[in-house]
Formats: sequence, C-alpha cells, structure tokens
Amino acid sequence: MFDPGMLRQCRRKLKLKQDDVAKELCKAPGCISKQENGEMRVSADDLAAYASIYGVSVGSFYKETIEYKKVEV
Repeated sequence: MFDPGMLRQCRRKLKLKQDDVAKELCKAPGCISKQENGEMRVSADDLAAYASIYGVSVGSFYKETIEYKKVEV
C-alpha cells in the first residue's frame, strides 16, 4: 500500500524544502504538500521522479502488507 508520508520523510531526511522538490518536478509547492499529505494522487511518473530525486527505489514509498487467509484442507 502506498504511504504518502514516506515522500515527506525522504525529503526531510535529505533536508530539502518542498520548494526544492517542486522545482525539480516542475510543480507548485502546494502540489508537493498535497501529495505528501495524501490529498492528491501521485502519478507513476511523479513517483519515479521522487525516487530519483531522493535516491531511493519506488518500493520505498510503499508499506508492506501481507494478508493471510485461512486455507481449509
């Protein structure tokens, strides 16, 4: 499951401002804020761009969720 909070966490880890990332992505700073808060969807292209800027894999923005189902034999 995608975790938009990871966008903010990665950005802060690199001590980048939303303005810095917005310039890299050619977006308004408000757009970055909305994506980090989960108020706006992140396209696959933007996700790849975030990963490139932050030096992480796209998978870094996802929570691992495993659901187990009881199987009857």
